[in-house]
Amino acid sequence: MNIAIVMDGMVKLMSDRDWSAYAKSSYILGEKEYLRITKSSLTSDFDFCPKQYEYKRIHKLPEPSTDAMTKGTNVHDAIEKFYDNVTPILPELYRLMKNLRNDEALKMALSVIPEQEYHLGEESAIQQRIVWDLERLRVTGVANYLPVINELEVHAFTEEEIEFNGEVHKIPIHFAGSIDRGFATDEGTYALMELKTGKWVQTKDKNDEWQDSKFKVDSMRTEMAFYKKLLAYANHPYQDVTHWGWVYPSGVPNELELLNKYGYEQRGINKIVYESCMNKVGDKHAKAVDKLKTALLTAYLANDFPTKASAGKCAYCNFKSICPSWEGSDNPQEYLDAYQEEE
Repeated sequence: MNIAIVMDGMVKLMSDRDWSAYAKSSYILGEKEYLRITKSSLTSDFDFCPKQYEYKRIHKLPEPSTDAMTKGTNVHDAIEKFYDNVTPILPELYRLMKNLRNDEALKMALSVIPEQEYHLGEESAIQQRIVWDLERLRVTGVANYLPVINELEVHAFTEEEIEFNGEVHKIPIHFAGSIDRGFATDEGTYALMELKTGKWVQTKDKNDEWQDSKFKVDSMRTEMAFYKKLLAYANHPYQDVTHWGWVYPSGVPNELELLNKYGYEQRGINKIVYESCMNKVGDKHAKAVDKLKTALLTAYLANDFPTKASAGKCAYCNFKSICPSWEGSDNPQEYLDAYQEEE
């Protein structure tokens, strides 16, 4: 894994993760300390619920680890190692795939991933991801097969100006993110691909046709727009991003209820999406990132992180016990005391 850090217009590459630079922001308005903005903090935490962002990112309240988090880490590590180690056998993999010897190619491809004992269904997700990539190898050949980005952590430091209550404020910002994969295109531009280990859920509409969730598609496009902007903030050599996409190799229908909460039939599927972002859709989600960024900075200036409550959404929040929308105390220390007692 490489890390690109940009400060004062210069890029510094590092060979290992620097998680200290990725620490949760302790930004205080008026102090010369960077407000860290990542894809997760902006497009997940803050967009999901500003109050949740406050608990996680400002008060730094801990959360229990989950099986989903462990599975995600294991699958990401395995795919990263695949790309690190596959180069010596690429010609043979290509030969096998061209001759339709798919099973042999898959077995050989999986052999370059270090052995590990899994318990959360990681094997099927890893295998599905490799199967898709071997098909890509069959179609496109060895050229441009390997990613130019393989779990690249990018940091960029800048200042943003924002007007609030008639006064212009300058806020120092540390943009950060870890990009799963980036590939060179035949046109000399770049395509970003995100790996997800959750489920891609479809529901049947009134015409009895399976439909992707519009919310899910929009949220993925906003995530990818953040990564595209991050590379631009960093003035990175791969910032000319013209395509993006995502892969969901963990679709397991039998782990879902047959009907969703609205009574529509649903299913989980394996899903891969690849699309151009040089269009109105890309522009729309670039603007969505800017809108979220402005809202976040405004929340800091106003010292106001309101709740955005709903019964379905809040069911997955670890901070519901202290949330004022659920008659909680809004006291972070109360949550912290309870969390420490349970450990």
